[in-house]
Amino acid sequence: MNIVDSELVLSGFQRLGFLETRSGEDADVLILNTCSVRDHAEHRVFSRIGALRSWKQDRPRRVLAVMGCMAQREAVAIRRRMPHVDLVAGTRDFPKIPELARRIRAGEGPFVVVDGTARPDVVRNPASRPRLYQAYVSIMRGCDRPCTYCIVPTVRGRAVSRPMEEVVWEVRALVEDGVVEVCLLGQTVNAYDGGRRGRVHLGTLIRELESVDGLRRLRFVTNHPQDFNEEIVAAMAESTRLDRFLHMPIQSGSNRILKAMRRGYTVEKYRSTVAAIRQAIPDMQIGCDWIVGYPGEVEADHEASLQVCEEIGFSQSFIFKYSPRPRTNAAELVDDVPEDVKKRRNQELLAVQERVSRDANRQLIGTETDVLIEGRSKLDRDRWSGRDPAHRVVILDDPDLASGMIVRAKIRSATALTLFADLVTERVR
Repeated sequence: MNIVDSELVLSGFQRLGFLETRSGEDADVLILNTCSVRDHAEHRVFSRIGALRSWKQDRPRRVLAVMGCMAQREAVAIRRRMPHVDLVAGTRDFPKIPELARRIRAGEGPFVVVDGTARPDVVRNPASRPRLYQAYVSIMRGCDRPCTYCIVPTVRGRAVSRPMEEVVWEVRALVEDGVVEVCLLGQTVNAYDGGRRGRVHLGTLIRELESVDGLRRLRFVTNHPQDFNEEIVAAMAESTRLDRFLHMPIQSGSNRILKAMRRGYTVEKYRSTVAAIRQAIPDMQIGCDWIVGYPGEVEADHEASLQVCEEIGFSQSFIFKYSPRPRTNAAELVDDVPEDVKKRRNQELLAVQERVSRDANRQLIGTETDVLIEGRSKLDRDRWSGRDPAHRVVILDDPDLASGMIVRAKIRSATALTLFADLVTERVR
């Protein structure tokens, strides 16, 4: 989500005649886009801002800006602790950054804009994206869910969906500019309603995007288990472009902890949702988020999570140790799970997921799949890295590949995290 917001800000600067630079030393304007989900992320931001004091002093007309969730939550503290920051813009005020930066360079400012209620209104430049063949598209902002541990509703505001016609236009423009894979974004993306509650839902949007010629792959994150319904699942099953990967956090395998978290569902409900999706789309892979060490979590709760992880067979899991966040309901609870216990539970859950992923990936040896090439492998620049329709990483050795190609490959070996494959056919696209 921050990547998309950064791209939108860049579009605004380009319309004012600014040019992008890859070096902070060459920049007249430097913007830090921040996150508040974890305490560690905020500490890093303050450290980075402090280190930029000399950058600002070298050329006083430079503009240092902070945007995003931390800017929304800590606007006053940022300006008080770091007076060399010229501009603080909240999660729904970032479209104002380019014009305000121009005014600051003209001698006005500093500015703090953290309204947090307005709907961000900015026209995207399709060319402003880090990957030529892939793009994120934000279809809604904010969240109405009352999860006790999460600060997102506080800093991102109430859920607001973009009009469907606006989203389709943006996807079409991106595809015309060379994009083959689009990922739709929302804090609870399957709660999308196009601003017309009851008449539009995520399934409606999926069907509309089927008409976009040249769009080869479509996915969406992040989903809440409570927001799926038969109509959305039916549209997913009908789609010829939808990836076979669905990110749907469970957070805990214990009903007692899920109730304490105010997640709004039970393990049984989550299990039935997964079953309905897999019945409609048998090869759909499910990715998951977990929180270990939530206040009051005992060994029986943790054991339940281990059991559910193995039983459902997630293709991947992102596992987080609980840490209290200010201005959340859970912050009022005693953080009573010791840090060493959190670490152990994290590692045990990770071990289960690794075993499940390794066993599932080994079953794919000898099968063929389509792979969207994303670029050179980070670990071996002589190899190419891509992803299959289930969002699994695939490594190929063929030297004649290029980013953006979709090729047919045969899996020859596998680990828990990676598939290794040989090219079967030349360019599919």
